[in-house]
Amino acid sequence: MARHMDDPRNWRLRVIILVGLALVLRAAVAAMVATSHSSDWFFGQTTELGLLAESLRAGHGLSSPFGGDTGPSAFLSPGYPVIVAAVFAIFGTYSFSSEVVMMSLQLIFGVATVVVLMLLTRRVFGVKAATIAGVIGALCPPALFLPTLFWETSLSVLLATILFAVSFRSAEDPSASNWLWMGLTAAASLLVNPSLLPIVLCCFAWAIYRTRAGSMIGPAIGVLLCVALSMPWAVRNSRRLHAFIPLRSNLGYELWQGNRPGSDGFFLADLHPNVNAVEFQRYEALGEVGYMHEKLEIARKLILNNPGRFTVLSAKRTYYFWAGIGRHSSSAVVVYITATSVLGFVGLILLWRQNRALAAYFLFPLMLFPLPYYITHPDYRFRLVIDPILVALAAYALSSRRRTAPAGTIANP
Repeated sequence: MARHMDDPRNWRLRVIILVGLALVLRAAVAAMVATSHSSDWFFGQTTELGLLAESLRAGHGLSSPFGGDTGPSAFLSPGYPVIVAAVFAIFGTYSFSSEVVMMSLQLIFGVATVVVLMLLTRRVFGVKAATIAGVIGALCPPALFLPTLFWETSLSVLLATILFAVSFRSAEDPSASNWLWMGLTAAASLLVNPSLLPIVLCCFAWAIYRTRAGSMIGPAIGVLLCVALSMPWAVRNSRRLHAFIPLRSNLGYELWQGNRPGSDGFFLADLHPNVNAVEFQRYEALGEVGYMHEKLEIARKLILNNPGRFTVLSAKRTYYFWAGIGRHSSSAVVVYITATSVLGFVGLILLWRQNRALAAYFLFPLMLFPLPYYITHPDYRFRLVIDPILVALAAYALSSRRRTAPAGTIANP
């Protein structure tokens, strides 16, 4: 499909202005939080991440995520604890300097996401849509506060967006270098946030399908590199935890959290082993693998014994996911996420009418990524991971007319 001849004269200026706006707004929010809250507040948001980083810095590997001496752990994948451990080693454990550095890193991830989003949207839908996407990305209310969240969400959003952009480029130009970047990005995504696996699989499948008529050397390079870089973690888990854990061990716990007796479908922090003494004692007594297996069996029995309740909870969680509703979601977050969800799917419908092959590129990750949250528990942070995909589609919906075709060169079969 022919590319629109968008006027690029002011493109760089638009990028500079919107990236600058994104930087200033995020920096202002981060500075406000850093000066009004203590470092204990920041690092206390996710104590298991800090404890795993401490363990790495002390030379004990990834272990004891909830304190004590409970042994090796795969409760979190290694990517972000390694980053935090490096910051602790240089700037001090739980220090104010480490807080500032972590917020700054996460701020950079957020601003970089706006850049990649604009480049991706321009390549697929043209300059007008890319400008709209940049405005939405720069002003996104929940994203402004992500640098102040001690978690991997900022990096996960960036990696998902890069993966999407690289897979599109690989489909257009299936060179070995593009597939090399595809493999590297996919492996980094899995080691930082295993929940990105559905997006990794969709991007690989779509790009390979689009290039199936040519050489398979590039795709083979990408797939093999991703597997080779991800495999050591699975091998480590097999040796240290004596179980097959390719990415994370926490599925049983998350499934139990969302379906336990009295559950409303949301995560309840009071039942987490990092704050609940009874749960910690059970985790300590059974070990991580045994504890997760017990939670999985309890959840499985609850679901099988009352499938109607599970169906109702899953339906609620589906709605909560796409509306951004959670225990700590503000009205601004709910309005923003609901709006981009609706506009994103409007854009997807318009795109489907114009180019089904290109629409499939967006559709399948949006279908598959949320599935684990439908059966466990939703949170607006999880929905933000795919926000750039929906923002690109929303920008297409806002910029397109009925007669306008997308700028992407991917044609229907």
